[in-house]
Amino acid sequence: MTDANQHSVVYVGCTAPARDVLETLLERDVPITGVVTIGPEMARANAVSGYASLAPVADEHGLPVYRPESYSMTGEADLERFQAFDPDLLVVNGWQRLVPEAILETATYGALGNHGSAFGLPEGRGRSPLNWSLIEDRDRFLLSVIALDPGADSGDVVTTRKFDITEYDTIETLYYKVTMLLKEMLLEVIEPILAEEQRREPQRGDPTYYPKRTPEDGAIHWGDGTDRVYNLVRAVADPYPGAFTFYEDERVMIWEAIPFSSDIAPTADPGTVVDVFWTGEFVVATADGTVLVREWEADRFTPEAGQVLESTGENGRIDGTEQRHNLSSTPTDGAESEPEVEADA
Repeated sequence: MTDANQHSVVYVGCTAPARDVLETLLERDVPITGVVTIGPEMARANAVSGYASLAPVADEHGLPVYRPESYSMTGEADLERFQAFDPDLLVVNGWQRLVPEAILETATYGALGNHGSAFGLPEGRGRSPLNWSLIEDRDRFLLSVIALDPGADSGDVVTTRKFDITEYDTIETLYYKVTMLLKEMLLEVIEPILAEEQRREPQRGDPTYYPKRTPEDGAIHWGDGTDRVYNLVRAVADPYPGAFTFYEDERVMIWEAIPFSSDIAPTADPGTVVDVFWTGEFVVATADGTVLVREWEADRFTPEAGQVLESTGENGRIDGTEQRHNLSSTPTDGAESEPEVEADA
C-alpha cells in the first residue's frame, strides 16, 4: 500500500460490517490516519441497525477518534474537525446519513461510499436496497464503490462487482457478501486514487429510487403467498427490527420462517396456526400454503393449533399491494449512500 507518511485516509462508519472492513484495511497498511464514529447513545437515538463503535479498533492502532456532534454532521465543530484531519481521501461505510458537501470537500481526492441494486446504478438508489432485493425476490446484486457527492447515491462509479442472491440468503448473509467484496474493492482502488490513476465513470440512464422503510413495514400479511411472507421475514431479520404479527393484541416477532408445504392444510384460513411441534416451532397457513416459524419472540404468546394470527400488514406496508406506486419513483428526503443504509427497515 501507499506510504502512510505521504497520504491520509479518514474512515467514517458505525456498524459491525464497517468495523470488519476497517480492520482489514488496517491489516493491509492502508494509510488511515483518523476514524470517525458515534457512541451507543447517538446510535440508539438514530436507530442504527447493526451498530458497532469503531473506537476500539482505532485505539488498538493508536489512531485519533472523532465523535461528531450529530449523526448528520452538519455542525460547525464537525466541519472544523474534518478540516483539521485534512485528509487526502474519506472512506464512508455504514454511515446512514448523507455526508454534508462541505465535509466532502475537505478531502483532496473526495470521498468513497458504496451502493448497489439488483439492476445496477442508477437504478435502485435511495433506501435499503439490500432489504428491497430480498423483498422483491431478486437473484443478484450489483455493488458499486462510488465517489460521494451531495446527492443520494448519484456519484461517479469507481468499480462494480456482482454477487448472487440465493433462496437461502437473509439480510445478514447479504451483509457478509457485501463486506467480503467491499474489502477487495477498496483495496483495489484506494492506492490508484491516491496516485491519481483511478478512472471514474458517471452513472448513465434514468435513476430510480427506493423509498424509506420503517419498523412498522415489517408487519406480516398472512393473506400473501408463502414466498412473499418468507421474503419479508428474511429481509428484515436481525440486525433489522424484524417481521411481526399479532395475536390478541400481543405482538409476536417472527425472526425466522421458511416455506413448509403447499399441500398441507390447504383449506386453513391464512394466519391460522396449523400445528405446534415439541420444539416450539409452529406452522402457519398463508394464501397458497404454509410456513414453518422457526424462531419467534413474544412476552405472553404461546402458539396453539387453531389460533388465528392477525394480518396487520395487509394495507400498511410500503411494499404491500396498495403501496406499489411508492416504489422506485423519486428521491426521498435523507436517502443514504450505502447499501446498508436504512436503519429502520
